[in-house]
Amino acid sequence: MRSPVSRRHFLRDVAAGLSAAALPHLAQAQGASQPALTPGPPGRPGRHRVDEPAAVEVNARPLPSFDIRDRARVRFGSLEYRSGLILTSSFAGFGGLSALRLDPKGERFIAVSDQGTWFTGRILYRGRDMIGLDDVEAAPLLGADGRPITATRGWYDSESLALDGSIAYVGLERVNQVLRYDFSKGFTRSRGEVVPLPPAARKLPINKGLEALVFVPKVMAKDLPKGRRWPAR
Repeated sequence: MRSPVSRRHFLRDVAAGLSAAALPHLAQAQGASQPALTPGPPGRPGRHRVDEPAAVEVNARPLPSFDIRDRARVRFGSLEYRSGLILTSSFAGFGGLSALRLDPKGERFIAVSDQGTWFTGRILYRGRDMIGLDDVEAAPLLGADGRPITATRGWYDSESLALDGSIAYVGLERVNQVLRYDFSKGFTRSRGEVVPLPPAARKLPINKGLEALVFVPKVMAKDLPKGRRWPAR
């Protein structure tokens, strides 16, 4: 990838399961046009902006080991390295994946890139080893107005993704915002609603905001200790 996923982030994200309700059958891609280039500040490269859904062809080659200095090493604490892929694509908006979630079978995935883009698709296996990706689609993160957040608000740097059934939460680090998406209303075509955050979160320094999100299920009242009051969700 042009902007590789860190090993720490990849292992953290693939360890989380994705509710089957969050991954209905992918809608047919509506074209394969290349993303627009949004000019960047002087001396800095521009950002490729995906304005409409597009099918993406991804090439994959195996990553034989997780530790490039010792290919025989496969154990990392409680984790065992199974296989890996080096991914490339001629699609200009590909890469920079910041968060990734898998379905319970480890086949379908949904990810967000730091350019305000959804990526969905299917992982191909040969036995236990990953060998490629298929059915990959890119789609813009939409705002409440139904337009890409990168085009209307200039928002990007989508860094984190948390799932609660068919509800997805996406954190935008650079602008200190969290968007809520209801996948039952169009999957990646659904519109994002701004989630109110505590005042302190909105004051985080630029590019030093939320790097990760996690969904914590609501504690049932019957499980709470007597006399203990917890804040409502």
